[in-house]
Amino acid sequence: MKTLKVLLIGAHGRTGGLVARRLHDAAIPFRAMLRKSVHRSEFAAIGAEIVLGDLINDFSHAFDDITHVIYAAGSAETEGMHEERAIDRDTVMRTADYAKRRRVQQLVVVSALSAFHSERSTLALRHYSRMKRQADEYVAQRGVPYAILRPGPLSDEPARGAIGLASERTEHMPAVSRADVAHIAVRCVTLGISDQMIAFVGGDEPIDAMLDALALEQTHACHHAAPTSR
Repeated sequence: MKTLKVLLIGAHGRTGGLVARRLHDAAIPFRAMLRKSVHRSEFAAIGAEIVLGDLINDFSHAFDDITHVIYAAGSAETEGMHEERAIDRDTVMRTADYAKRRRVQQLVVVSALSAFHSERSTLALRHYSRMKRQADEYVAQRGVPYAILRPGPLSDEPARGAIGLASERTEHMPAVSRADVAHIAVRCVTLGISDQMIAFVGGDEPIDAMLDALALEQTHACHHAAPTSR
């Protein structure tokens, strides 16, 4: 069996940093893609392999010997439409292309709940949400095993280990911790969740139980789809 090795894109972001910690705690070998070498030491300290790359340019070199990819990068709210188009759509699409070319076993993308109905988003979020949706659609059609995560409003609160499944963004929905998003992303890797979209907000459903059930359902579906031998 090929050794598991994760490429973490967006490692220095708020969610990406929590994913890095989760990968370290789970003893999963990973490569952190960083834009600036100044951040190298903090990731090397938790055992990450480091690769420098710019999301706006060709970063296919980061995929050497990689089996799984977690895309946790995202534009900042104040960066505007150009950055949203580049980081929340175009770079995700290129990531899927690189993953397909390198035959990556799984691509996990951290998207956003508002991608379900971008036209219902507030004016400030509408373009961002549309870029997320277009990226998600491309990933789902690219032919790489994927898990697309669509969390609702994010908070920096400690992990609760529980969420509430959702289907669209609405007013007054409970925020979900970035730490719980990181938990889900890494568990999707360890469980091999594929060709699934998981949308969620804050809630009381235990994450591990929900993902274990999803993995079991996926296994059963694969067995039923497999041809019988005689």
